[in-house]
Amino acid sequence: MTAIQFLKLNHQDCPQTALEELVRHHLLIVGQTGSGKTTTTLALLNDLQRTSSSAIIFDPTGEYSALPNSQHYTFGENCYLDAGRWGGRCLLEVLYINHHDFQAELVDRAIQSLRIELNIYRRRQTYQKIGRSTSDFIADVKRLGSWAKSYPITLLPDQLIEEMVVPFSDQRANYHLLGQEYDRQLIAQQWQLVTALREWLAESSFRRLFDTTTHPQAVSYELSFVLQMYLTKRAKKNLVIDLSKLHEKGAAQRLLISLIFNQMLIIRSRNTSEFPVAVVIDEAHRYLPVDSRQLADNGIFRLLREGRKAGLSVVMTTQSTLDLPDRLRSQFANLLVHHLASREELSYLHLQSLPTTGLTTGEVYWVHGDRRPRKWQVQEPRWLMQ
Repeated sequence: MTAIQFLKLNHQDCPQTALEELVRHHLLIVGQTGSGKTTTTLALLNDLQRTSSSAIIFDPTGEYSALPNSQHYTFGENCYLDAGRWGGRCLLEVLYINHHDFQAELVDRAIQSLRIELNIYRRRQTYQKIGRSTSDFIADVKRLGSWAKSYPITLLPDQLIEEMVVPFSDQRANYHLLGQEYDRQLIAQQWQLVTALREWLAESSFRRLFDTTTHPQAVSYELSFVLQMYLTKRAKKNLVIDLSKLHEKGAAQRLLISLIFNQMLIIRSRNTSEFPVAVVIDEAHRYLPVDSRQLADNGIFRLLREGRKAGLSVVMTTQSTLDLPDRLRSQFANLLVHHLASREELSYLHLQSLPTTGLTTGEVYWVHGDRRPRKWQVQEPRWLMQ
C-alpha cells in the first residue's frame, strides 16, 4: 500500500489511509470554480504514479497537458472515433438529427449494405439493390460476419437512396428482386434526412472527429484501439485524452462520452487483466444526461456501478453537487470537498454542517465512511509550481 502525500495537515502530517483506498471505491472532487479542483486532481495523479495503478484522464479543457509521464491524445487531431461501430439510431443521435424509428431502421439497413460492399466485395461504393435478387442478398448477409464493422460512412446518404426501392407497379413486377425502381415518393418523404446527413458528413468538425479525410503526412489512432492498449496491458504512463474539440458539440458530446465509457467497460469485462485503472473525468457535469431517467443507460453511470468488478475506479470532478443525479452521487465512497458557498449543495451531500465557505484555494475536506470529515491542505506537485 502507498501513503498519501498530496494531502497534508500543517504541511507535515499525512492521512493514514492508503492511497489505493482513496480511489478504489470511486472518488468525487467537488468545488466552485477557482477552488483548486484541478490542482487536487493533478496532485492525486502525481501520487498515483507511485502505485501499480494506471490512469486514463478525460480532459475537457486541455488543463492536463502538462501532466508528466503521460501519453497525450487530442480527440479530433491525433485520435478519432470509428463511426462504423454504431448502429443507425446511435449515429443519428450523435449527429443530433431528429428521427423516428423507421428512419433509424433505414439507416441501419444502409449501414449493413455498405458493410457488405466493403467487406465482402472489397469495394468502396454503394451496394446496388435495384435488380438484385432476394436470395443473393440473403447470402451476402450470411457471409457478413460480426468482424465486419467498418464501412465508408461518407457514402451513407447515397446508400439511403439505394435502400428505397420497390418492384414495378405493373405486370413487369418481379417479387423475387429487392426492387426494380426507386420509390420516388418515399425518397421525397425522407429527403430531409438524406440532406441532413450529407451536411453533417461534410462538416469539418465531423471529418476531424471521425477521421473521414485522408492525411498521409499525419498519423491518427482510433480511440477504441488506444483504450484497448491501456485497459488490457499495464502501462508505464498515464493516458490523457484531450476532449476540448468536443465543447461545441452540445448534447452530442454527452452521447459520445457515454459511448466511450460503455466501450471501456466492455473491453475490460472481456479481458482477464486485473491491474487497477483509475478513470478520471474532469468537469463531469458536461457529459451527464439532463434527464435523470436516461441515467441507467449512460456509460459514466454504468462504469460507476459496474466498473469496480472489472478493476476500474472513477475519479470525477464537478463544480456543483446539484449537477449530479442522486443515484450517481451515491456511488462515491470518498469525497474531497473544496469551497462550496451554497447550503443547498451541502445538503445534497448530507453535509449541512460542513464549514466549506471558509475554505481557501487548495483547502479541502475529506469525507469517507462514518469518519469525521477533516480539513487538509493540497500539496502542489513540484512540476506544477515551476
